[in-house]
Amino acid sequence: MGLGLLIAAVVLAAPSAPSAASGTPADTLPTFSSEAARALVTRAQERHAADDTTVSDYTAKLRYRVSFSLGKRKWARVPTYAVEEQEGTVHWQAPNDLRLDILGRRTASRSKDVTLSSDFSRPWFVPRGLGDSVRIFGNDFPTRAALHPLAADGPEWYRYKLTDSIGLTTARGTSLRLYAVEIVPARPGPSLVAGTIWLDSATAQVARFTFRYVGNELWVDRDDDDPDIDTMGGAKKANSFINRILTVDSDLEYGLQDEQYWMPSRQVLSGTLQIPIISDIVIPFEAITTFWDYDINNGRPVVFDTPPPDSGAQRTMDRESDSLAPVVRSGTWADGRYEVHRPPVDTLKSYAAWGDSLKLDLNPQEDQQVREVQAQLALLAEDLPSDITGIKPGGVNYEAFADIFRYNRVQGPSFGYGYAVDVPGWSFTRAQATLRFGLSDARLTGQLGLIREAPSGRWRLEGYRSIGEVEPFFKVNTFGNSLNGVFAAHDDADYYLAQGGRIGYETSMGRGLELDVQARVEDQQSVATEARSAVNDFLGGSGDFPPNTAVTEGFFVGVMATLSGVAGTGTWRIGAEGLGGEAGTSGRFMAEVRQRVFGLRGVTLTGRGGVATTDPLPQLAFRLGGLQPVRGFNYGTYQGQAFWSMQGDWTPLKGKIRPVLFADVGQAGELGSVFSQRPLVGVGAGISFFNGIVRFDFSVPLQGPASGLRFDIQFGAPR
Repeated sequence: MGLGLLIAAVVLAAPSAPSAASGTPADTLPTFSSEAARALVTRAQERHAADDTTVSDYTAKLRYRVSFSLGKRKWARVPTYAVEEQEGTVHWQAPNDLRLDILGRRTASRSKDVTLSSDFSRPWFVPRGLGDSVRIFGNDFPTRAALHPLAADGPEWYRYKLTDSIGLTTARGTSLRLYAVEIVPARPGPSLVAGTIWLDSATAQVARFTFRYVGNELWVDRDDDDPDIDTMGGAKKANSFINRILTVDSDLEYGLQDEQYWMPSRQVLSGTLQIPIISDIVIPFEAITTFWDYDINNGRPVVFDTPPPDSGAQRTMDRESDSLAPVVRSGTWADGRYEVHRPPVDTLKSYAAWGDSLKLDLNPQEDQQVREVQAQLALLAEDLPSDITGIKPGGVNYEAFADIFRYNRVQGPSFGYGYAVDVPGWSFTRAQATLRFGLSDARLTGQLGLIREAPSGRWRLEGYRSIGEVEPFFKVNTFGNSLNGVFAAHDDADYYLAQGGRIGYETSMGRGLELDVQARVEDQQSVATEARSAVNDFLGGSGDFPPNTAVTEGFFVGVMATLSGVAGTGTWRIGAEGLGGEAGTSGRFMAEVRQRVFGLRGVTLTGRGGVATTDPLPQLAFRLGGLQPVRGFNYGTYQGQAFWSMQGDWTPLKGKIRPVLFADVGQAGELGSVFSQRPLVGVGAGISFFNGIVRFDFSVPLQGPASGLRFDIQFGAPR
């Protein structure tokens, strides 16, 4: 790909100025898809507006579960990182008085350093039905309440379409017919929803309501005078920014109790938070409340322990959420009041009536239900104009933080600029263009591609001129490797100049099981070490990098596949790669296993190994040495057809900042003689911050070519 084409790619991807005729087209579609849709929605509106006199009071049990995960792809089925569950009882009476008693709490996490803890000042769930304003989760989401589609003025803002129906038979033989009404905004608004309402044909009551918030004032009001909003360009830009990184979906499911009452059964708030600017750091979250064991219209009044807010009597004071004393929180809301009772922490922990054990991940059926709703709502939102969703269709975008700034032995410091724009008519698809310039090699590189980030997986089609790494399986082209290069003059990769194109696909084969396959056609050329670390020189080092290993040059066709998974507290990856051209053909297989044992004050063992075909191309030979295989040595100290390595990291203390001791060993060489080669052995010690998020290491070689004391910076270290 030539320089002119790369520049044109970025220009084409940048937003064009709006024409004089641009703007929101007039909505010419009918409000209702049919007369049947109009009749059903009208009945549902009347039912929504009327006071429900069929239920005067109820008691029920509830369980609340909140969890989050960490992933690198929006639709990946990543394992749950931490979860919390609370169980209690709810007592409600008309018109809207409620008492909530929390009875028990339990938590689980993949890291002892991370524990979820929820403490609500008011009920977070919907005790009966929604009013004209749609806001859930303790009135926190969203900042501005959305207009309910069944409100009196709903038809002024929404379109309604009958899309499906289903017949059900209850345990007692009662027949039901539910109709699905798809609802989308007809025009831009400050806070609206898009989704589906399932209505009982007999009573026009809501049996289920799934929706996603859309709008241009969901999170920040235009009258907000917060100075931080001004720095973001005003409320409109602030809302667009938040809408782009935060997705919030809701699923309010009702169950038919006693053959006649549609009562809350399951309420789900789920979504994803994407780190701003960088699209490959994603935090999925879920909050699920389930209700059961109903006792309806028993005539027992709600008993409050605090006086009414307007009585003038002294109220019970709130205490801190970690207090050992019981806490009572009370207040008023629409048409009533509430109290939330939480016993002492020890009482919550000693609760023994759970009836099951806490698991980090949802069971497969529940997980599938959550993901299906998310996918349906995402597809619905994809077809809406950007002025309705409140999401700007294009903007600066990077797929990893290392795409902003990168430092390696070939380019030295290099800076990238990326821009992405949604492709009209192609759901879940964006065009991404990136330019990068290296200061040491004065080389302009970049890529242009289409990326389809859909529920089924991620497709990529790209053309590029870039500096590639010879061992992409070990993923060292990261921001951490860049900082290590700046401060320590260490670079754990060899590089080559690649010009060509590739197609790739990533998908989840199961929760925590990721498949990544790609095929590429490219010209590969050797590049030399051009950089020198002035920072390392200033700090007392030499500032010099080892030479970059040359590759066999020529035109090649390559394929690669990796499969990675999570097993308990460990992770594993396997991969295979093939590369062929007139200059030669080679293949290789690689594997990596990492396992934590003995908790916080324990050991993490990491084993790696690989084997290539006989006399492999230099770009497919394995390297030994560096942070990944054997610390205490330069990357590529040994090279060969096969290799193995074992790393052990041990921390004797708990805490956010703690020491780590480590020892590594490995061998590399020809397949038949790899175990007879003199092994590399290195040991060292380091300081770990926040369970390995950042770590400073000092290492020395015990056996192998002497390289002296080494200092390294790691991100995402084993301990």
